[in-house]
Amino acid sequence: MRKRPDLRLIATFALLTFFLTAGVIFAWEKVLLPPFYSWVDARYPGEENAQRRWNIQQRVEHFFISITVDVVVVTLLLGMLRGERHRLAVSEGRYRALFEHARDGIGVVRAGSHRLIEANPKFCEVLGCEPPEVIGHRLDEFLRTPGAQRPGLVSELLDGKKSGEGELSILTAAGAPLPVSLSFNSLSTDGEELLILIIRDLSARMRLEAENEEIQRQLFQSSKLASLGELSAGVAHEINNPLNGIINFAQLLKDEPVERTEFERQMIDGVIEEGGRIAEIVRGLLTFARNDTQELRRVLVEDAVRASVALFGRQLEKGGIRVEVELAADLPPVRADASRLRQVIVNLISNAHHALREKRAAPGEQKVLRISARRAVAAGSAVVRTEFYDNGAGIRREDLGKVFDPFFTTRRETGGTGLGLSITFGIVRDHGGTITVESEDGKFTRFTMDLPAAGAYEVEYV
Repeated sequence: MRKRPDLRLIATFALLTFFLTAGVIFAWEKVLLPPFYSWVDARYPGEENAQRRWNIQQRVEHFFISITVDVVVVTLLLGMLRGERHRLAVSEGRYRALFEHARDGIGVVRAGSHRLIEANPKFCEVLGCEPPEVIGHRLDEFLRTPGAQRPGLVSELLDGKKSGEGELSILTAAGAPLPVSLSFNSLSTDGEELLILIIRDLSARMRLEAENEEIQRQLFQSSKLASLGELSAGVAHEINNPLNGIINFAQLLKDEPVERTEFERQMIDGVIEEGGRIAEIVRGLLTFARNDTQELRRVLVEDAVRASVALFGRQLEKGGIRVEVELAADLPPVRADASRLRQVIVNLISNAHHALREKRAAPGEQKVLRISARRAVAAGSAVVRTEFYDNGAGIRREDLGKVFDPFFTTRRETGGTGLGLSITFGIVRDHGGTITVESEDGKFTRFTMDLPAAGAYEVEYV
């Protein structure tokens, strides 16, 4: 395939030389030959100079034609060479720009020594180092991975495999793990075997995948809550009427002026108490299932926090719990139903209170409940971010994904119903906000609630 362009070029220049020579000969004979021959005849007259005149005439004629043709051909060749050099420089500049500005890290490695001979800026950026720290160095000096054992892909690369690709975690120059996509392929150029190494930072993609998974989880949670809400409403209404009858009848028995034994009084009180507990669960179910309209106002989160903390003040103090409230001075109001917002905050404080009571503090350890609120930005919108932190019993890893599920509780034996956080999740969702949890078993729990900030010109009622 390569010979055809060469043969075509040779044939072109052969024809060009032929026609150029013919043109120069024609010009010589028609224009220059007569005056030149006349000058030679005049300069060397007589029969004795005939041979000399012939030699001079032929030599000058051949020299002129040859030099003229050569000069023209070389000039044309130089022009073509300059054109090719220009095109090559433009092409090299274009590919150099692509190499330098590529969004992936690209490195060129000698296959034999595995030394990096060239790298673009993105390659060094991904590794967190400067070019002199990697150029001329072996791959195993800077392509480090967590753990003592190298991943299979890196081993294949260093063991001489010609191509491969995959995802792995590497260590940056600062020692931080970084998820990357790595691919390599062999290339032969000028008799030298090279490897083209392409590396891509996957941290942004993985962060987006994690956020997408969280959104999907919240959508699934909302779907479960909606389905269970419909079921709960029907069950609660069916239970409510006979339950009220049981409590009322037990109260009538208690109020009846009849002499009763201690055991009978305990039994009647037990019926009333346990009936009240069931009634509380039923009210929770109805609240959870209710889809009534909300009166949304411009509410100050700090007011709701202070009012809710005041309800627990004595209980928290008796439990030896230090309460820290950190409220930013520039908090904007949020659009919320004030009573439901207080219900959310009370639920979260109650959860923290129970977690702190369950934990057996080490000598000298202080039980802490910290509530903070500040401005933040979530999904490009202004929010008020409220965090509820406690260093209580924490939540087991396997239970973290279920804390917002209805009827899921770790305090079943102490009266937990599993509805508090489900109701909290639903209220926050109905206000256009989000709530997340992070925890470490035996160490801490942190609930983070984001509520959209109210606009400066929103009306009081919506």
